[in-house]
Amino acid sequence: MRTFLLLRLEGPLQAWGDVALDPRRPTRAFPSCSGLAGLLANALGWQHREGERTTLLQDALRYAVREDRQPHPIWDYQTADLSERGHAGVEGWTRWGIEHRGTSEAARGTQVLHKQYLADASFLVALTLTEAAPATIDALQEALRRPARPLFLGRKGCPPALPLLEHPRCLVRAENGYAALESAPLPERLRRRSHPQRSMSRDAGENGDTVWLPCWYSPGDGPPHRPAQLQEIWDRRDFAANRFAGSRRIVEGRVNPPVGFADNPADAS
Repeated sequence: MRTFLLLRLEGPLQAWGDVALDPRRPTRAFPSCSGLAGLLANALGWQHREGERTTLLQDALRYAVREDRQPHPIWDYQTADLSERGHAGVEGWTRWGIEHRGTSEAARGTQVLHKQYLADASFLVALTLTEAAPATIDALQEALRRPARPLFLGRKGCPPALPLLEHPRCLVRAENGYAALESAPLPERLRRRSHPQRSMSRDAGENGDTVWLPCWYSPGDGPPHRPAQLQEIWDRRDFAANRFAGSRRIVEGRVNPPVGFADNPADAS
């Protein structure tokens, strides 16, 4: 049995980077490993120059994701011309409140980007760490309750709509990430907004109290008799070199959680 921390990732927009070519910036369908590592490092107050430590955190991260509310993918068309008169040298501000000015090296010409977002999504993440992690589950829990900096769901400009730790007690003991998701109740407010028309992924029982939700987890964690699909995804990052650094295998399947919030749905022993 291992201790898992439950995170609620919910907001108007989320974006978890996928393989990008040219000006198109798609998002993965669920929170990525590098995205979660960056979010946790931000909550802990780690600096950009501590990329090696963030990479170690990513390598020690083990997690599973449950889609509690189906997102609506949208594309945002963006243009910018930093060489226009009045842009060069205009002051801007970082998250630390430190003034930053553009230089003569600013890109010239109109830059066009197509960025994809997940609108109105709600994910439940069950995560744990290996012994090699540069932080502890308790440290992550405290940092997410009182983050050192504003947190984002992937890209900047995607703030969470709710506290990431949805309950006062958000630790569960489980054999693996899939089991942790299976034991965590689906909030009533999200059950009412489920999408039964998505029959391949969501299927309400006769009494309306049973739902099958899409989920993603590590190979070997889920029950072997349930339908699932093995995938290879590229979501690992070398934070020190600031580039993507590798792939991993995940399983896409379905999970059947209890419905309705309990007062204390998670209880670590």
